[in-house]
Amino acid sequence: MNDEMMLKTCGREPSCELVLEHATISRLHARIELADDGLVSVRDAGSQNGTFLNRNDNWIRIKKAVLCIGDRVRFGDVEVPLERLTAVFGEASGARLEARHFPSGHAHANVNVSGKADHGASLKKPRRNPVTGKIEDERSQPGTAGNR
Repeated sequence: MNDEMMLKTCGREPSCELVLEHATISRLHARIELADDGLVSVRDAGSQNGTFLNRNDNWIRIKKAVLCIGDRVRFGDVEVPLERLTAVFGEASGARLEARHFPSGHAHANVNVSGKADHGASLKKPRRNPVTGKIEDERSQPGTAGNR
């Protein structure tokens, strides 16, 4: 795989591989990267209106994030489907999304550019410990079966 195939651009500029025509999109807004293992990530290119990731029902402004099943991505005010982001590399690239943490008893899944995945498991919103600031899963929260 050559470097040109591993890095794609997103923005208003016609030379970008993913062109988004909107006032909140910078000429070069973000880069879409394909790692050697096939995982796709998004890196903000210093855009004025930001790149945002929605994971577990929270929109956060990001500099870089590896994309996972169930994520949502927004450049400025424009939300772009994950399938469109992986498609910029073409079907032969093996581009895929990282598996998500599912509740116990559910299988982990990867998504390739064809968009096929196991979406049957519901994702749980993590809890941030107010004292330590660390993200905790339900097993480490007081009053749950994991702490008894």
